[in-house]
Amino acid sequence: MFQIHSWPNVILHLDGDSFFASVTQVVNPRLKGKPVVTGAERGIATAVSYEARKIGIKRGMRIHEIKKKFPGCFIAGSDYETYALFSQKMFSILRSFTSQVEEYSIDEAFADLKGLTGYLSIGQAIKSKIESSLGITVSVGISLTKSLAKLASNFNKPSGLTVVDGSSIEKLLEKIHVINVWGIGSQTSAHLNKLGVYTALDFALKPEDFIVKHLAKPFFEIWQELRGNPVYALNTEDKNTYRSITRSATFYPPTANSDILWARLISHIEDAFKKARSLNYQIGKIIIFLKTQNFKYHVHEIKFNQKVFYPILVKEEIKKAFIKIFKTKVLYRTTGCTITDFEENNIIQNSLFHDNFREERAKKIYSLYEKKKINFGSSLFIIEKTKFSQKNKLKIPFINIAV
Repeated sequence: MFQIHSWPNVILHLDGDSFFASVTQVVNPRLKGKPVVTGAERGIATAVSYEARKIGIKRGMRIHEIKKKFPGCFIAGSDYETYALFSQKMFSILRSFTSQVEEYSIDEAFADLKGLTGYLSIGQAIKSKIESSLGITVSVGISLTKSLAKLASNFNKPSGLTVVDGSSIEKLLEKIHVINVWGIGSQTSAHLNKLGVYTALDFALKPEDFIVKHLAKPFFEIWQELRGNPVYALNTEDKNTYRSITRSATFYPPTANSDILWARLISHIEDAFKKARSLNYQIGKIIIFLKTQNFKYHVHEIKFNQKVFYPILVKEEIKKAFIKIFKTKVLYRTTGCTITDFEENNIIQNSLFHDNFREERAKKIYSLYEKKKINFGSSLFIIEKTKFSQKNKLKIPFINIAV
């Protein structure tokens, strides 16, 4: 039909399978292979694992309905911070094969493979590296346009790989209902059905004057894409706005006690670094802040000379920054930190002056800390509540471990 027998363009579409639910299963290994739904905080299922789909749970279902009908399903709150970190890693792996990548959404990307050789083997390699590195599955479609690549990736889910060259377009389109074409919604699909168009192939086979007469310009563009003529260019601007982890807490009553504020701040820092370590990131920068009772921020930014895995290695720098922003006789109501400038731990080359001895010592200390055999920041407070007040008290002093 379309007389396309080569690869004038090569577009790959990468799609994380049930991404939010899959990430939840990876960070909670006990949930692997079990039905999982995310979206507890919204009251509706925002993502549904394939195990949950098999028992009849669908995206958009009410959480209270799921709990009632499927008591064995695990309901999780959304953790966009973790999703974004997994997304960043997934796209980083994709970019190791080609620099021409469009981050379409948190769990989808397009990539231009033109000029490379062995499209099937490249797709297999991308899939294998992402799945083995992150523990989630992804589906990949490769074709001549973005619309065709997206249809291909969705064709054999989960963990599918579908390659559609010019001579195979018709075979793909005849199996796709028109409502499942990217950009065609339920109303347009119903309108097309009335005109005798039921499949993506029916739509693509219509002559140009039919499309122009019955549909608006965006659908003419879709029609061209389905025929193998690229209309949608890749937008390779970095869309991943998430490049940081923030931890903060507001408390009452406000305090001017530097020990309490410092201990709270250290708790946030430890928690933020722990999140980064769980995904194998070292940190290059930290921003600490205190917010006063009058809602004024006291902020200081620290850029480390060497990216670090453990905050204890830079505690002196952080303490100096804290002293700079802390003002005596000022009441503070919030402490917090933001860590940023991430880099994969296994690709960092240590500088000539890197202190391997201190890092090894820190690694041993944190192995005990994460097993909860020692505590230096995350549980420093007991809360005393009475009918009239709530007071924060230091449970133990901050433990200063010499490294």
